[in-house]
Amino acid sequence: MEHSEPQRSDEPLEAVLFDMDGVLVDSFEAWVQVVEACRARRGLPPLGIETIRESWGQGIQADCETFFVGSEPAALAREYNAEFPRHLGRIRQMDGALDAVRIVRAAGLRTAVVTNTPAELARRILNTAGFDGLFDAFAGGDEVPRGKPDPALLRLAAQRLGTAPSRTVLVGDTPIDIGAARAAGVKSIGYRLDGGDTRIERLAELPPICLEWRARKDSNLRPSAPEADALSS
Repeated sequence: MEHSEPQRSDEPLEAVLFDMDGVLVDSFEAWVQVVEACRARRGLPPLGIETIRESWGQGIQADCETFFVGSEPAALAREYNAEFPRHLGRIRQMDGALDAVRIVRAAGLRTAVVTNTPAELARRILNTAGFDGLFDAFAGGDEVPRGKPDPALLRLAAQRLGTAPSRTVLVGDTPIDIGAARAAGVKSIGYRLDGGDTRIERLAELPPICLEWRARKDSNLRPSAPEADALSS
């Protein structure tokens, strides 16, 4: 389904939405094990790492349409929830993620996780990775009809935070994230990715940008290098 693209405004920033996998944590190896175990339970052949990588982040509805044809999203979410704890040891924090979230929150910005992963499982993953208590809201892929790049998850997160989409920014690492933000009228920051309102190479660069966007009327402007250095010092 196509969506019109709301005009992103220059309103001050109030909240930061974080994609989970690839921004906050690296859980790819764990997910490979989960998906293959669920397929083996059905007597289906292994997919292999590259096949899973090609569809990485597609969301639980898409998993039901591709990897587990005939399964219902709610039932598959329960199966994922049951299987994933066996593989929590494969999850690692992304460099700089914990400090970035803490600094953004300390500055008074609200925070939420927006992920195609089922919501309850996302909470368990992030709590295990050390992010317990650092998010004001979660929006998971099992809570909307379609996951990202559909804008529904971002709008749900903004609603739960009590802020307008135009006053939020999404930090993501895939074109799926950037597309969802654009469709929802949300600003976007690409982590090692072009196509958003700006790009960062390290998560340590995130807090200065967010603080500048909160303070400036023209929130499409990224702070200059001297300003960013001053804010992060």
